[in-house]
Amino acid sequence: MRIATLRTTIVSVPFSGEEVWVYGRRRGITNVLVEVESDDGLTGIGEAVGWPTPEIAVSALESTRGDILGADAFRIEQLTARLYGRRGWHYFRNTAGCAFAGLEMALWDLVAKASDLPLHVLFGGAVRERVPYYWYVPAGTRNEMAAVARQGVEQGFTTIYLKVGFSPGGTVADVASVREAVGSGVRLRVDANEGWSVAEAVRAIGELAPLGIEFVEQPVNMYDLAALGEVQQRVVVPIGANQTTWDEYATLAVLRDGLASVVVTDPHQLGGLGRFKKVAAMCETADVPVVKHSFGDLGISTFAAAHVLSSCPNAGLAHQTHYQLLEDDVLVGGPPVFEDGGLALPDASGIGVELDRDRVESFAELYRREGWFSPYEDRAA
Repeated sequence: MRIATLRTTIVSVPFSGEEVWVYGRRRGITNVLVEVESDDGLTGIGEAVGWPTPEIAVSALESTRGDILGADAFRIEQLTARLYGRRGWHYFRNTAGCAFAGLEMALWDLVAKASDLPLHVLFGGAVRERVPYYWYVPAGTRNEMAAVARQGVEQGFTTIYLKVGFSPGGTVADVASVREAVGSGVRLRVDANEGWSVAEAVRAIGELAPLGIEFVEQPVNMYDLAALGEVQQRVVVPIGANQTTWDEYATLAVLRDGLASVVVTDPHQLGGLGRFKKVAAMCETADVPVVKHSFGDLGISTFAAAHVLSSCPNAGLAHQTHYQLLEDDVLVGGPPVFEDGGLALPDASGIGVELDRDRVESFAELYRREGWFSPYEDRAA
């Protein structure tokens, strides 16, 4: 089965509100849909994230045409190695991974469809039928955040997540109000997005500790491994490494030196579902749980990653999603439906989802008309 066609479409899907974090705010998700068609008429779909910008992601994907068109679609490992080994992308892994993961995802979908198997079977089969996710509490007033947190618990979510390291909406007092709203039986997780120095992190985490924090994600600069390890040594709350574990080599260093208690990464950071599975296995060997990070996923990435997560024994903690913020999705049926804080795997072959062409065109037009939803808009705007 040969690759005959590559198509990319940039779409902007709005949030019902907005997401606020250390570096700014955003009002929706702009990602790149990737479609790969074989010479026998099958089509695989994938999703690349629009970081650092969707235009850069498309440019990276367009650069692959000479390598993939006419290639054997079943040789995903060989194709992935070729993409990074040629045209200099090896030296720009972070950018390349965010784009190429969408292409690799489409290839896995294509191969699984050709094999008439759900995608998780190709990754070893499911060890869990339902993949757990957290409930995201966006920054707002304390009353708003408390109400949103209670809504998540009422819907069956047992892990609550919120951003910290800024004001208003991301302070220790804000976290305390959420803890009071949901009670002691719900896991509470916070993400500082590299916003603190070591001293700031130690002080803030010390104040957060009595609130029963599950773990604190990426408290310090991603490039300072020693700082991450120092924070983990000086606090009692577990530390999760996200930006620090952007690729498999950085993850190996974190695991080897015991710099974090949880690895938070994803197929886009690593450059594909295959690499994500390998890193999860590496973490399993080190007896460290892996949690899927989200740049901002639409349904394609959500379900594709869920197939892989279902096959990983150490992926039992709640994973990241922006689904509750999305007004809609590009899939037939709209956004994924979470029940009791989890997502069931589709039964169909491949990833098990189908593009809604009307929705795709509507959100492609929104992108053409208004541009991309940058995550770095001024919080004060």
